[in-house]
Amino acid sequence: MLSLAAVLCVSCEIETSGNGSLDGFWQLSQVDTIGGSSADMRAKGVFWAVQTDLLEARSASADVFFRFSYTGDSLFLSDPYMNNRDSSDIKVTDASQLTSLGINSLDERFRVVTLDGGTMVLRSDVLLLSFRKY
Repeated sequence: MLSLAAVLCVSCEIETSGNGSLDGFWQLSQVDTIGGSSADMRAKGVFWAVQTDLLEARSASADVFFRFSYTGDSLFLSDPYMNNRDSSDIKVTDASQLTSLGINSLDERFRVVTLDGGTMVLRSDVLLLSFRKY
């Protein structure tokens, strides 16, 4: 019996994403422009959900899935698809559909300023996005 248990434990692998603190459900709480203006986003209901290599960014006006790459100090979003579960997801070809989510490009690149168990701050070319973990 002990031998069988040992074999089963050895054959099992625990999959981890390697994303560390990035994985989870994040609320966009504030957006600052590089020029200095600021907007409180808590009442807007913008959330990002991150798991493995898929990021879902959702607001009242948009629900978009992205592939992403996370390297520790950088987060790269690509391949946006608008959620359309009634038939088939729709590839986003106009970046203006993403602005309500804090994203300004079809292939957005962020520098990770802060990422810990409860706070994430991302900086793009034009915005500083502050999140709290939900």
